[in-house]
Amino acid sequence: MRKIIKSDIFLVEIPYKQPYKTSTNITPKGRHIVLRLELDDGTIGWGETGIISRRYPSQGDTPETIFCVLKHYLCPSLMGRSPLQPEIVMADLERIICGHYFAKCAVDHALLDLQGKLLNTSVSNLLGGIYRSQYDVSRSLPLASPKDVAIRALELRDEGYKRLTLKGGGDIDHDYASFCEVRKHLGDAFELELDPNGAYNALTAVTLIKKLEEHNIFAVEQPTPGNDIRALSEVRSRVSVSIIADESVFTARDLRDVINLNAADTICLKPFKSGGLLASRKLQVTAECFGLKISTGSMHPFGIGTAALHHFAAGISDLMTAGYGCPQERFVDDIVDETCYTFHEGTVSLSIDRPGLGIVVNENKIKEYSSDHAFLTKV
Repeated sequence: MRKIIKSDIFLVEIPYKQPYKTSTNITPKGRHIVLRLELDDGTIGWGETGIISRRYPSQGDTPETIFCVLKHYLCPSLMGRSPLQPEIVMADLERIICGHYFAKCAVDHALLDLQGKLLNTSVSNLLGGIYRSQYDVSRSLPLASPKDVAIRALELRDEGYKRLTLKGGGDIDHDYASFCEVRKHLGDAFELELDPNGAYNALTAVTLIKKLEEHNIFAVEQPTPGNDIRALSEVRSRVSVSIIADESVFTARDLRDVINLNAADTICLKPFKSGGLLASRKLQVTAECFGLKISTGSMHPFGIGTAALHHFAAGISDLMTAGYGCPQERFVDDIVDETCYTFHEGTVSLSIDRPGLGIVVNENKIKEYSSDHAFLTKV
């Protein structure tokens, strides 16, 4: 049985084409952790994880804490382990250090990539298969003046996107004006969502959403703070628009609370935030058992995390919204030369004929864009 003998951890930094602005932060570059695991036969598995804003998540993780957790806790525990039992390995890592799901996501990706390569099958097959090989994705619009948001919305519509998500910033007048400006330019039939990233209290959120109901809003994602599920429940009980829980759902315990309080119609799954693809699939199945719909967000991954996300999203039977197409939407460059997916005019096409994640990683670019690197080998 093949065993892990080496791990490399990289802090990779690639600038955004334009700084990404939300209610929590302005982010000039993606700062992601890339994990390289090597087996005793030379097989390599890749993982990725990252955080967009230093105020997201509220648990306080940063790229630096993720790097350190991998370096000092997770990677030492992987030495000598087999990637053919990823569920067992991930459960053992939870006993070694609780939480730190962003860091564990990188391990999850790399283990599944290795397992797929050893078994000569795709990660999507390891997860149970895919329902579709093509699907449309939405695109979020950073905070800006209503006029600038509308101009960008028109550009994205012309690029082929069929659904857009406006970011909210906590100013009810500004957010309402932006939505109305975009609606005026795109017409009543175009699907528009709003995502304030938890910027409102329950009362203000209800006030804004009721005004937006008159303008055919498709859904609202996380209008209230992520750690206040009761506030989210109050909003859902008082509006007719579909409510999506994102920052409120990281773990199975979070999902239980959302279900018990009837706090959402849909949950937004992002493998980065929940510990990877295996954990996210469990959340998906549980949510569906209770009648919740599923959307996927991304945390804006580079090519490794994007491939993992598409293997996961294609296996969701009733996918409400997919929130990411490819790194080139956001970043000036990528670290992957060949991918298992293509993205054109707002639509992802996924191929599952390659083993593992189905990507070819450019290790020279990883080194070029890395600001920190650590490695560990089995003695």
